[in-house]
Amino acid sequence: MFFLLIIGFILLVKGADYIVKGATGIAKKFRISEMIIGILIVGIGTSLPEIIITIRSAIIGKSDIVIGNGIGSSICNILLVVGIASICKPVKIDKRILKIHFPIFIISIILLTLFCNFGGQNMINRIEAFLLILFTAGYIVYTIYEGKIENKNNKLSIILEQDEKISSIKILLYLSTGTIFLKYGADLVVDGATKIAEFFNISESIVSITIVAIGTSLPEIITSMIASINKKSDLALGNVIGSNIFNICLLPGIGRNDLSNYL
Repeated sequence: MFFLLIIGFILLVKGADYIVKGATGIAKKFRISEMIIGILIVGIGTSLPEIIITIRSAIIGKSDIVIGNGIGSSICNILLVVGIASICKPVKIDKRILKIHFPIFIISIILLTLFCNFGGQNMINRIEAFLLILFTAGYIVYTIYEGKIENKNNKLSIILEQDEKISSIKILLYLSTGTIFLKYGADLVVDGATKIAEFFNISESIVSITIVAIGTSLPEIITSMIASINKKSDLALGNVIGSNIFNICLLPGIGRNDLSNYL
């Protein structure tokens, strides 16, 4: 069971890595800035393990894994990922993250908290799930708009000017391989977590909010650590903020399940 979990995490990390490389290649073709890549492209890419596990868990009725994974991963991102990145190199915070993106993240937490406590029957209903997904979609649209404005003002990051663009074939290879790795990695993680919970006679919510959450946060940890070492703090913090907004709103919106163990 632990072997399945480890193999699953390895596939998830590699899959997310390939997806991020492919998505970043697409972003470079459209000349999107480093911070926008961090928030949108890398944020979504490193959240793919959580998203895939959420979909997989929701399909087979593992509601504890759905919610625990999202909440646990967000906690790991804020404390563990930012902490490790800051140890590697002092992280400089972009003013736009403080004034715009961090407040949006706080709003997402408030929104989920309200739905958890006032939705009734400790469940997120379809309307609330739709609102969470709509909030996420609105954030993505705004981030794209912000990127276009930044592009027009010629404030592109130096990294986009210096790095070579990835070929279309390579992008397609990254995306397809990453998708396959994520699919099978998620299956192994969910199955492994379920077997661990059964073996030790503990709830799936505890396993998901600890082991699974830390495991699915590995892409964020690795990405932010490398970005910090390379003095790309915009990428590191953008990754955390973007990933957390997707975890807080998108995962419960997709999973839409019982929340009684987390209230």
